[in-house]
Order: sequence, then C-alpha cells, then structure tokens
Amino acid sequence: MKIFQPLMIIFIVIAISCNKDKFTTVPQLSIKSISPATVFNGNIVSMKGNYTDQEGDLDSALIVYKWYNGATVVRKDTFRYSFTALDLPTKTKEADISIDFQYNTSNPNGFVTLPGASPKDTTATLGLILIDKAKNRSNYAESNSIRLKKL
Repeated sequence: MKIFQPLMIIFIVIAISCNKDKFTTVPQLSIKSISPATVFNGNIVSMKGNYTDQEGDLDSALIVYKWYNGATVVRKDTFRYSFTALDLPTKTKEADISIDFQYNTSNPNGFVTLPGASPKDTTATLGLILIDKAKNRSNYAESNSIRLKKL
C-alpha cells in the first residue's frame, strides 16, 4: 500500500501535465510584454505574446484599445485586423507573436496605428482576441498599462 500511493501521485501529476500541453480547437493566447512603458507621439509600441491553435487556421485578430482616467476606462475601441495585415504566421499551431503599433501618427509606415486618446497624458492597455476560420475566439488577453504622453 505504501508503494501504491506514491505511484498514484506520480500518475496524477503526469496526467495533469500532459493535459496542459494539448492544443485546443479554440485558440489560446497570452500577452507576455508591452514596451516601452512611457510612449510619446510617433513612438513604436511592441506587444509580445504567444498563442496555440490546434488547426492552425487563425484568420484575424481583434485589437482592443482602452484608455484610462485613473482606474476608470474613458475610451474603448476595438479594431479587426486580418492575419495577413498583422504579418503573423499562417497555418501555425503554436507561435510567438509581436504586434507593433505607432502612437498618434497619421503615417504609420506599416505599423498598426495606436490613436491618441486625449489632449492630456493618460494610461492605456492593449488587448487581443484571436479568431480562427471557424469563428472560434480565443480568450481575451490584455497587456500591462503604458503611459501615453502628448509631448
């Protein structure tokens, strides 16, 4: 009986570990970082993360911009982008992603435009939802907040 209990515990740990590694039909997403922490007009903001998708059939992304006044969201916009426009890998089941934004400019030079929020300094977060060809939506993942400066 003493040998059985440790073997059972090892079996349960292995079973749980294996389940975490399985890809699902619904895309799974996490945001790892956003930089820089303070952003001025024309700066490039890089959001990095990773995703998994069992079929590798991701089609588009919803990017959610939230601007804050203290802890209160004062503006929220959602924009849909195709994977082609975001230059993310196609037919890939697992990948790191990096989306670059240019803050408050009318000439994004190939970057996703991050519009200015207000005439004063504010904080913001960027969120992401991935959508596959079957219209399955990933979990919502959001970055840490960044400071948007008007100078």
